[in-house]
Amino acid sequence: MTEPMPNFINKMPPDLRPGIQPNIKPKQSLGIQMQVMEPVKKRSVGKIIAWIIILIIAIIALVQYLNAAKYPALVQVIDQDRIGVNPTGNALDFGDLPRDKSAVRTVNLVSKGNTGSYIIVLKTGAVADLLTVDKNYFTLKPHTTEQLQFTAYIPNSAAYKYYRGEVLIFQIPKIW
Repeated sequence: MTEPMPNFINKMPPDLRPGIQPNIKPKQSLGIQMQVMEPVKKRSVGKIIAWIIILIIAIIALVQYLNAAKYPALVQVIDQDRIGVNPTGNALDFGDLPRDKSAVRTVNLVSKGNTGSYIIVLKTGAVADLLTVDKNYFTLKPHTTEQLQFTAYIPNSAAYKYYRGEVLIFQIPKIW
Protein backbone atom coordinates (compact mmCIF):
# COMPACT_ATOMS: atom_id res chain seq x y z
CA MET A 1 0.00 0.00 0.00
CA THR A 2 1.40 3.29 -1.00
CA GLU A 3 0.90 6.37 0.98
CA PRO A 4 -0.73 9.26 -0.72
CA MET A 5 1.58 12.12 -1.43
CA PRO A 6 1.01 15.34 0.40
CA ASN A 7 -0.84 17.94 -1.59
CA PHE A 8 2.12 20.36 -2.01
CA ILE A 9 4.23 17.60 -3.58
CA ASN A 10 1.50 16.86 -6.09
CA LYS A 11 1.62 20.47 -7.19
CA MET A 12 5.38 20.25 -7.88
CA PRO A 13 6.56 19.49 -11.39
CA PRO A 14 7.18 15.75 -11.81
CA ASP A 15 10.92 16.10 -12.27
CA LEU A 16 11.31 17.85 -8.92
CA ARG A 17 9.22 15.45 -6.83
CA PRO A 18 11.26 13.49 -4.30
CA GLY A 19 11.77 9.83 -5.00
CA ILE A 20 10.51 10.04 -8.56
CA GLN A 21 12.94 9.76 -11.43
CA PRO A 22 12.21 12.42 -13.97
CA ASN A 23 11.55 11.33 -17.50
CA ILE A 24 13.82 13.85 -19.19
CA LYS A 25 14.49 13.67 -22.88
CA PRO A 26 17.69 15.31 -24.09
CA LYS A 27 17.05 18.58 -25.81
CA GLN A 28 18.43 19.10 -29.24
CA SER A 29 21.57 21.21 -29.47
CA LEU A 30 21.12 24.68 -30.80
CA GLY A 31 24.65 24.65 -32.28
CA ILE A 32 25.96 27.10 -29.71
CA GLN A 33 29.25 26.25 -28.10
CA MET A 34 30.20 27.75 -24.80
CA GLN A 35 33.82 28.42 -24.01
CA VAL A 36 34.81 28.23 -20.39
CA MET A 37 37.14 31.04 -19.41
CA GLU A 38 39.47 30.58 -16.49
CA PRO A 39 39.53 33.42 -14.02
CA VAL A 40 42.37 35.90 -14.40
CA LYS A 41 44.80 35.63 -11.53
CA LYS A 42 45.39 38.95 -9.87
CA ARG A 43 48.97 39.71 -8.95
CA SER A 44 49.44 40.84 -5.45
CA VAL A 45 50.85 44.27 -4.75
CA GLY A 46 53.80 42.65 -2.97
CA LYS A 47 54.83 40.68 -6.07
CA ILE A 48 54.60 43.79 -8.25
CA ILE A 49 56.76 45.76 -5.83
CA ALA A 50 59.29 42.90 -5.67
CA TRP A 51 59.54 42.79 -9.49
CA ILE A 52 60.00 46.57 -9.63
CA ILE A 53 62.81 46.38 -7.07
CA ILE A 54 64.48 43.53 -8.99
CA LEU A 55 64.22 45.54 -12.22
CA ILE A 56 65.76 48.62 -10.57
CA ILE A 57 68.65 46.56 -9.17
CA ALA A 58 69.24 44.98 -12.61
CA ILE A 59 69.33 48.41 -14.27
CA ILE A 60 71.77 49.74 -11.66
CA ALA A 61 74.01 46.67 -12.11
CA LEU A 62 73.97 47.11 -15.90
CA VAL A 63 74.90 50.80 -15.61
CA GLN A 64 77.73 49.94 -13.21
CA TYR A 65 79.05 47.28 -15.60
CA LEU A 66 78.95 49.68 -18.53
CA ASN A 67 80.78 52.36 -16.51
CA ALA A 68 83.43 50.02 -15.09
CA ALA A 69 87.03 50.48 -16.16
CA LYS A 70 87.94 47.43 -18.24
CA TYR A 71 91.55 46.39 -18.76
CA PRO A 72 92.59 43.43 -20.91
CA ALA A 73 95.07 41.32 -18.96
CA LEU A 74 97.53 38.85 -20.45
CA VAL A 75 100.77 37.05 -19.80
CA GLN A 76 102.68 34.47 -21.80
CA VAL A 77 104.44 31.70 -19.92
CA ILE A 78 107.68 30.82 -21.70
CA ASP A 79 110.25 28.02 -21.35
CA GLN A 80 113.26 30.33 -21.27
CA ASP A 81 114.81 32.02 -18.25
CA ARG A 82 114.28 35.56 -19.49
CA ILE A 83 111.57 38.19 -19.06
CA GLY A 84 110.05 39.90 -22.07
CA VAL A 85 108.53 43.31 -21.37
CA ASN A 86 105.76 44.64 -23.59
CA PRO A 87 104.60 48.24 -23.81
CA THR A 88 101.69 48.62 -21.39
CA GLY A 89 99.27 51.11 -22.97
CA ASN A 90 95.74 50.53 -21.65
CA ALA A 91 96.23 46.82 -21.01
CA LEU A 92 97.65 44.94 -18.07
CA ASP A 93 100.17 43.17 -20.29
CA PHE A 94 102.74 41.36 -18.17
CA GLY A 95 104.78 40.27 -21.18
CA ASP A 96 106.68 36.98 -21.35
CA LEU A 97 107.43 35.35 -18.01
CA PRO A 98 109.15 32.07 -17.15
CA ARG A 99 107.90 29.85 -14.35
CA ASP A 100 108.52 30.97 -10.76
CA LYS A 101 108.83 34.65 -11.79
CA SER A 102 106.53 37.63 -11.40
CA ALA A 103 105.85 41.06 -12.90
CA VAL A 104 104.01 44.11 -11.61
CA ARG A 105 101.71 46.61 -13.37
CA THR A 106 99.89 49.55 -11.80
CA VAL A 107 96.62 51.37 -12.38
CA ASN A 108 95.99 54.85 -10.98
CA LEU A 109 92.51 55.70 -9.73
CA VAL A 110 91.65 59.39 -9.48
CA SER A 111 88.65 60.83 -7.66
CA LYS A 112 87.75 64.27 -9.00
CA GLY A 113 84.26 64.50 -7.54
CA ASN A 114 82.95 65.56 -4.14
CA THR A 115 81.65 62.08 -3.35
CA GLY A 116 83.74 59.07 -2.38
CA SER A 117 83.62 55.86 -4.38
CA TYR A 118 83.58 52.26 -3.25
CA ILE A 119 86.12 50.32 -5.33
CA ILE A 120 85.63 46.69 -6.34
CA VAL A 121 88.17 44.86 -8.52
CA LEU A 122 87.13 41.70 -10.39
CA LYS A 123 89.43 39.46 -12.43
CA THR A 124 88.11 37.18 -15.17
CA GLY A 125 89.49 34.66 -17.61
CA ALA A 126 92.45 32.26 -17.44
CA VAL A 127 94.79 34.97 -16.13
CA ALA A 128 92.64 35.57 -13.03
CA ASP A 129 94.30 32.75 -11.07
CA LEU A 130 97.75 34.21 -11.75
CA LEU A 131 96.90 37.81 -10.73
CA THR A 132 96.76 39.41 -7.32
CA VAL A 133 95.83 42.98 -6.49
CA ASP A 134 97.18 44.77 -3.43
CA LYS A 135 93.89 46.59 -2.57
CA ASN A 136 90.31 45.54 -3.16
CA TYR A 137 86.96 46.48 -1.64
CA PHE A 138 87.97 49.89 -0.33
CA THR A 139 86.76 53.49 -0.39
CA LEU A 140 88.40 56.07 -2.63
CA LYS A 141 87.96 59.40 -0.86
CA PRO A 142 87.01 62.57 -2.80
CA HIS A 143 89.87 64.47 -4.50
CA THR A 144 92.42 61.69 -3.93
CA THR A 145 94.48 59.31 -6.04
CA GLU A 146 95.08 55.64 -5.28
CA GLN A 147 97.43 53.28 -7.04
CA LEU A 148 96.42 49.65 -7.52
CA GLN A 149 99.30 47.24 -7.92
CA PHE A 150 98.64 44.08 -9.94
CA THR A 151 101.15 41.25 -9.66
CA ALA A 152 101.28 38.28 -12.04
CA TYR A 153 103.12 35.34 -10.48
CA ILE A 154 103.76 32.27 -12.62
CA PRO A 155 103.83 29.07 -10.53
CA ASN A 156 106.01 26.09 -11.47
CA SER A 157 102.90 24.16 -12.51
CA ALA A 158 101.78 26.70 -15.14
CA ALA A 159 101.51 25.48 -18.73
CA TYR A 160 103.51 27.18 -21.48
CA LYS A 161 100.86 29.30 -23.17
CA TYR A 162 99.11 32.67 -23.25
CA TYR A 163 96.85 33.43 -20.29
CA ARG A 164 94.24 36.02 -21.13
CA GLY A 165 91.45 37.70 -19.22
CA GLU A 166 90.07 41.01 -18.12
CA VAL A 167 90.20 43.18 -15.02
CA LEU A 168 87.08 45.17 -14.17
CA ILE A 169 87.35 48.07 -11.73
CA PHE A 170 83.99 49.27 -10.44
CA GLN A 171 83.72 52.73 -8.85
CA ILE A 172 80.36 52.80 -7.08
CA PRO A 173 79.37 56.23 -5.72
CA LYS A 174 79.30 56.02 -1.95
CA ILE A 175 76.04 57.62 -0.91
CA TRP A 176 75.75 55.96 2.49
